[in-house]
Amino acid sequence: MVAASSQDSKISASHEAIPEPAAADPTAATGIVPDASTHDASSPRILVLGDSTAAVNPKQRPLQGWGQALTELLAGHTEVLNFALYNASSRSFYTHPFIRVLNEARPGDIALVSFGHNDQNMMEPDKYTSDEEYRAYLELYAETLRELGVSPVFVTSLARGTFHADGRVANGLRERADLMVKAAADADVPLVDLNRWSEELWQDLGPTAAVRLLGWFEPGEHAEHPQGKRDWTHLNIRGAQGTAAWLLAQLVDHDLLTTADIPQRAVDAVLTDAEVGALKSAAAEQEAHLVTVGSWLGQQPEPQRKRQWPWRAQPEPEPVVAQPVTITAPRAQAIVGPLVSLTGACPPDTDTLYFFAGTRCIGTTRPGPNGSWNWRRESGWPAGENTLLVAAGRGQDLTNTATVTFVVVTHVEPPVIETPSDGSYTHPRPEFRGTAQKGVRAVHLLDDGIRVGESPVDADGKWSWSPPQTWSPGPRKIEAVAWVASNHSEPATTRFRVHGVPTGHSAEQLRRQADAPFTEGTHRPPLLISSQRSAPAFDRLETSADFPAAAWAPITFTVPSSGAAYVTISAALHTTAGPTATVWALWRASGGYTPASPARGLSAHGPSRVYASRRHLLAGMKPGERVTITPQWNINTGTESQVHFSGGQLLVEPA
Repeated sequence: MVAASSQDSKISASHEAIPEPAAADPTAATGIVPDASTHDASSPRILVLGDSTAAVNPKQRPLQGWGQALTELLAGHTEVLNFALYNASSRSFYTHPFIRVLNEARPGDIALVSFGHNDQNMMEPDKYTSDEEYRAYLELYAETLRELGVSPVFVTSLARGTFHADGRVANGLRERADLMVKAAADADVPLVDLNRWSEELWQDLGPTAAVRLLGWFEPGEHAEHPQGKRDWTHLNIRGAQGTAAWLLAQLVDHDLLTTADIPQRAVDAVLTDAEVGALKSAAAEQEAHLVTVGSWLGQQPEPQRKRQWPWRAQPEPEPVVAQPVTITAPRAQAIVGPLVSLTGACPPDTDTLYFFAGTRCIGTTRPGPNGSWNWRRESGWPAGENTLLVAAGRGQDLTNTATVTFVVVTHVEPPVIETPSDGSYTHPRPEFRGTAQKGVRAVHLLDDGIRVGESPVDADGKWSWSPPQTWSPGPRKIEAVAWVASNHSEPATTRFRVHGVPTGHSAEQLRRQADAPFTEGTHRPPLLISSQRSAPAFDRLETSADFPAAAWAPITFTVPSSGAAYVTISAALHTTAGPTATVWALWRASGGYTPASPARGLSAHGPSRVYASRRHLLAGMKPGERVTITPQWNINTGTESQVHFSGGQLLVEPA
């Protein structure tokens, strides 16, 4: 920690240590200073390339990105252009948003490149990168920026302020940070290890004090967040200021900036030992209060009595019937991750909600609008069965309680891949089957590190998946990763060889000629017919009638001599519907033909994402007959639900 004057800082009701306010910056809402006339043209500018932890969040205050804090601390002194975007990864940022950086950068600029949070998220296939792909993109950023005369600086991702049950920081981003450290060494790029610094800061503060620098505040405390927020990933204003000030000190250490480039207010924004001590003291007071609250458990509240005149008969007071506290999530005996969020409702006159593990009070919160509440523990839950008691408090009385027991999983076993077995041969569209431990909802498939698909896991722990397209012949290495909440397993691996005619072989050419009457439209051997459409102009679909069926061109083909063909329909869907909502991707064939295999379709039980396909055998047709295949959709959602469609594919192949 870099020592600096603590000024006249204080701890606010939102647990933020707030220094004396700096001068308002009219450009803070955009993060990009449009007029450089107030800056020395010879001074280096700072370009920020990253995700939401660095981005401008004017509508999310008191959340703030460290790049946004850089802009405000350096306003009128050193120019900052903040290009960071919410939910960006090294892959998604490079293909389009990076173009704006290239158009606005100039020689002498300093570019802070910070990605990692979204690169590791397998739930977002367009963001996720394998280890090799992540390093490759970092090298691309360095090479491209240097060609423009810009000095790249790699900044490892801010560590999340999450803790294990034993008090250790749960730094799930360290693996990506280590990859960036190696990439910086290989490419001779200056490195700022923000991940290591923030991990050490969170560990020093502990879980109760660390959240006072993060997006962690109560319902009703900020108009932008009426339900409150418990966010370990993003910083609040004071956390962002302290982080930005530390980053500037690192740039000085790397001789990229001089002390003349940094105004005094940025120096004064450094988190001092005194301020860290104040945060820890405030957290200790909070924990002492929770110990006191623990003594309230088991006490009966005083009944509310109506005022009685002394000369009138005194009837027995009517018992006070308190409205119940309810817990809506997690469900009883639900299998959850250690960072589970709890929600429910309580009587509208509740002052405070208290949360007990056994007889120990472990946290409090205030109810939000209409008595709704949500709460997270500052540290993670221990593995195994946990029982939580929620009590509604009024004054120093606990009026009524509710209890829920759930099972926490902190370690996920790798899934079992039953087929294809290691060392085996498969056909060009292999079917993967296996099992996963109880509580696993999805298994993700990676082809040599690249994510290619996802399979839901049924109640019996079974899963299956087939690729939406046929695979070319040759060896394959497929990994399967199981997820429970935010925890994932080590990969299970199978290596096999896809059997088929090698691409370019004369046998392939002869087969293509033989099937020429069958093949129409786009031809990509060995894929015979493909009808693919991108997302429609609108993607909010609430009924089947809303689905843009016109965007899907029917496929007409000539029945091959076998009288049979395979029909595959696949799609990328995301539904925000409740547990009972379903989306089915089906198809129909002209001539009254029906699939010989079960027409299970493609289902997405909301809220979830689906990247999957179903393959059906259509048999019993007349050779030479013309048959048309048309997509068909059945969307069953709630009135407030949405289904987002981001593309699909209809394939027909000869059997």
